[in-house]
Amino acid sequence: KRMNERFSHIRRSGVLLLALLGACNLAPPRLPAPQQIAAPDPSQVERVLFLVGDPGEARRDHYPIVPRLQQDIEWWAERLPRDSAVTVLFLGDIVYPLGLHAPGTPEYPADSAVVMDQVRLVAGRFARQRRAQGYFMAGNHDWGLKTEREGYERLKNLDAFLAAARSQTNAQVRLVPEAGTGGPYVVDIGEHIRLLILDSAWWIIGGWRSSDNAQRVMLERVQAAMKTAGNRQVIFAAHHPFQSAGPHGGEFSFWETIGLRYILARSGAVLQDLSSYPYRELKAGLRSIFNQTGPPLLFVGGHEHSLQIIEGRWPNDPKFSIVSGSASKVSGIGREKNMRFGRAAPGYMRLLVHRDGRMSIFVESAPAQFTSCPTEDPQRQECMAAGVAAFQTVHSQHIR
Repeated sequence: KRMNERFSHIRRSGVLLLALLGACNLAPPRLPAPQQIAAPDPSQVERVLFLVGDPGEARRDHYPIVPRLQQDIEWWAERLPRDSAVTVLFLGDIVYPLGLHAPGTPEYPADSAVVMDQVRLVAGRFARQRRAQGYFMAGNHDWGLKTEREGYERLKNLDAFLAAARSQTNAQVRLVPEAGTGGPYVVDIGEHIRLLILDSAWWIIGGWRSSDNAQRVMLERVQAAMKTAGNRQVIFAAHHPFQSAGPHGGEFSFWETIGLRYILARSGAVLQDLSSYPYRELKAGLRSIFNQTGPPLLFVGGHEHSLQIIEGRWPNDPKFSIVSGSASKVSGIGREKNMRFGRAAPGYMRLLVHRDGRMSIFVESAPAQFTSCPTEDPQRQECMAAGVAAFQTVHSQHIR
């Protein structure tokens, strides 16, 4: 009898959990209406940054975003008559599901083909001529969802592959920060931007198991880079975003509020949430720095498979948190008070830096049905043609 009562209790708990989960999906959130601003003449643009997140399944032959993105990169590389005027930020999760396996393994051919399709985005005629920069950063999947040595080896595989691809194609591609480090990788882009790239997955997957000293040194380097930025606007880039209204977002996750956090944390299910203990520590460290230096203009990330622009919640938050993580997958988004734009659809973003220092952002997207296409002809060809044509600017606004 006692056993039957226990199973009955478990069943009732399961029904309650399913009801709670279902309730979360009853009414889709009302998202802010998109804005549109006039696109500037290329002669008034100094630099262009493309924000491409979570492309780890995107193959050129059946993901419309890949040829569409290359068209966009080539268009701008041709019209900006300066070397390195175009930068492409690949915001992590370069290879699904478990990063780039070593040469000779059964997974390597498929893994390496995915990376090569991304390399080719900055290996077009004008991108090569103008030395467009392709910065690849690690996501949790690029660590193979592993800690310490095994995850580090996956990153070394990616680093070696990009070095070989750079030599083979003359595309300016590299893994940043250096494999297995938290960063920051610091680069000044033109006269108006200082870019700081972090490996947030290092902190969450590997860094949180490292010594406190390693984390402290990373934050000290971040602070030094912020203090020496001069008149440049600081932009952070990492796989994990600073704010999000997606499944990983929120200061406290849904799972935490219904008392399942411990169980799911033991399985690793919530470690990648922005409410996880390691990521809250990272954000606290960054906020402490911003309190002294002033906040950055932008914090750009992927991780969530959607497109979001969120204004900072607190005075020392980044002015805007950008989520651009739907290059190969799409997931839903919820309510966020300070959201200025949100869409669950495939896409990427383009940040334009004007000659006078102003900045504007353009969101390029297509309907969710064009996330991927069938792999067999003739359906593939028809879908790809329609999908590439379906991409358009769905939102644009001034950032500065």
